[in-house]
Amino acid sequence: MADPLLSSLCRICHINPTKYTCPRCSQQTCSLPCSKRHKVWSSCSGIRDPTVYKPKSQLATPSGIDHDYNFLHSIEHRIERSEKEIVEERGLVKKMELQLARQGQKDDRRRPNKTPGHQREDFITRMLHNSGITLVKAPSGMSRNLENTSSWSKTQKCMNWQMEWIREPDVGGRILHKSIDKWSINDTYSVLLEEQRRLNMAPEEKAALKKRKANELKENKAKRIKSVEHLLDIPPLSSFQDSTGAWNIILDQRTISKDQDSTYQTNTPRKLDSKYHFYLHRPKTRSSYPKVLVPLDPTQSISKVLENHTVLEFPTFYVFEKDKLPETFMLEKDYIEATGDGPEVESEESEDEDTSSSESSSGDDEDVEMEDGEIAS
Repeated sequence: MADPLLSSLCRICHINPTKYTCPRCSQQTCSLPCSKRHKVWSSCSGIRDPTVYKPKSQLATPSGIDHDYNFLHSIEHRIERSEKEIVEERGLVKKMELQLARQGQKDDRRRPNKTPGHQREDFITRMLHNSGITLVKAPSGMSRNLENTSSWSKTQKCMNWQMEWIREPDVGGRILHKSIDKWSINDTYSVLLEEQRRLNMAPEEKAALKKRKANELKENKAKRIKSVEHLLDIPPLSSFQDSTGAWNIILDQRTISKDQDSTYQTNTPRKLDSKYHFYLHRPKTRSSYPKVLVPLDPTQSISKVLENHTVLEFPTFYVFEKDKLPETFMLEKDYIEATGDGPEVESEESEDEDTSSSESSSGDDEDVEMEDGEIAS
């Protein structure tokens, strides 16, 4: 038997006849070990280059058509993967913004082409500006931008703020908590402490609390039934017939007001200890100075303490049990005396807001109504 030609042998081991051809460089090998050795020696990826020129005779074949289809499909797949990464995973842009970038802007000067997300942002910014609060947005995709779940409550007609509470490390550190701006600082922090206490409870304590709540619910339900039965009795009702023949029923207002007072008392947060001192963080200060804090009156509402202040996405509150601040912080009045920087007033942004609000009122006089829980981001 004649020996095989040297050109038909494996280009790596030169022993066995060739079986495989590298899609990248067309190198012929006899086995998987030889193929791997070829990739290492030649620094070859082994992946076919779809941009390499091929004559028409090779393209007009089933394999040539498959190669072109796979190449186009891989491009489409990479585009979809990139869109998913920047929209869903990183949150750099919104899906509506991506679609708008593809389709292009509509040439409509009367009604600018804005996404619902931009309309919600403009609405919240306008409402905060009317309340004297300056909102500064962080770049899209940044951690603070992603953490911001502040929304407008249509039922309460106020902001439902995402708030950052920073306490001493041994107490609990940083906590994110949502609350409407009608509540006072004391009430909001009291609710936060109660939630933290329940989260840290042992399973036995949670079971006892659940049982106690069930009993309280039964008692309240029984009280409501008794109050309704009491209202249906004849003594609390004054029934009379006027000259027209119609019957008028007058309820006992004392019973109703008493029931409302009891409901309010059950929903009132617990009284907070007076040892806590609250401060609002002032952003956008000079980096060479410590963090600047504004002392707060805990009896005032959140909307009141945020007036004439700047908020970076959402407010940051510091809580200390001692009256004296640590060395890494300083009061706003001391910062103003040292630097000459006045209170947090951003005239340029205010002028921009006035301009945008006047343009929206003249060209498109419809306010965007936001539902409960819509996110301002």
